[in-house]
Amino acid sequence: QKETPWLEYQRFSASDGKSMVIPEEEICTVWNTRRKANYGDYDEWVFDTPGAERDGTPWRWKGEEPASDDKEWSFVMDENNCDAALVTNKVTKDTFRVKKVFAERYRTPGRDQRMSGGERGCAHSHRRLWEVVAQRSEPTMVLEDDVQFRFEASEPKLGWNDGRVFTDRLTLALREAPRDWEVLYLGWSGWRGGNYCILEEKCHAKAVRKAEYVWTTVAYIITPEAARKLLAIARPMDQPVDEFMAWEASQGRLKSFVVTSEGDGDDVWAGGIAAQNDFIGDSDIQKSDGGMQGDSCDSFAV
Repeated sequence: QKETPWLEYQRFSASDGKSMVIPEEEICTVWNTRRKANYGDYDEWVFDTPGAERDGTPWRWKGEEPASDDKEWSFVMDENNCDAALVTNKVTKDTFRVKKVFAERYRTPGRDQRMSGGERGCAHSHRRLWEVVAQRSEPTMVLEDDVQFRFEASEPKLGWNDGRVFTDRLTLALREAPRDWEVLYLGWSGWRGGNYCILEEKCHAKAVRKAEYVWTTVAYIITPEAARKLLAIARPMDQPVDEFMAWEASQGRLKSFVVTSEGDGDDVWAGGIAAQNDFIGDSDIQKSDGGMQGDSCDSFAV
């Protein structure tokens, strides 16, 4: 309220699975990764040992490579191939090669994951909000409780984003957005205009870009038409809420766009005019697919 006094706020209590029953006909308990795998990061290191029994079996996920000061393992990337490496156990001196590949099992046939309690509560909270929005005549801005409008800009030279930047940039985005937009992501990460995964369209707008597949629901604006559309499909919601909305956008069934800050160039993965407080350290909601927080996807596997 300090940063945007012009906004009319109304608190909406979140769904708490510990104190209420979340209906399975509204939010599923098990979801499959096959849709997300088209856009998610499922690269892994596998043993590259032709003729051996362990050839092609998983060793570690990309991003979990041993650090240079690791006491047990040495990991040396191939100078001529960034998808290959030599691994040595510093204690036993055992040496083997690994290669980086896409974990196809997450796409075909997909892996069934049990949604975490936090994910189900979050999804149900947003679904309940859509029921409210669907009855309104104007779009509604949805803000999660850990949203912040004041944060360091993606381009350090621009300093800090704040309520003024939020207001000015949102005003510009609303002017640039097509008249039939349905969702505007104010904070986001993932694939969007200027950095598509599959789409090859051109984007020329300054403050708004088409969303192909973006994550996080920390802050977005949704129209009543979009809310009704999502509610009609969410019977039940069969993915975590951000994956659910992202998939509908990627299939062209939800006209979604991201609002960019001035420093959000095409090389920026996560941006916008709102941010989540301590995204990496957020422990309120465990991610059943592992996520950026490093939760174990194996512990949620069915």
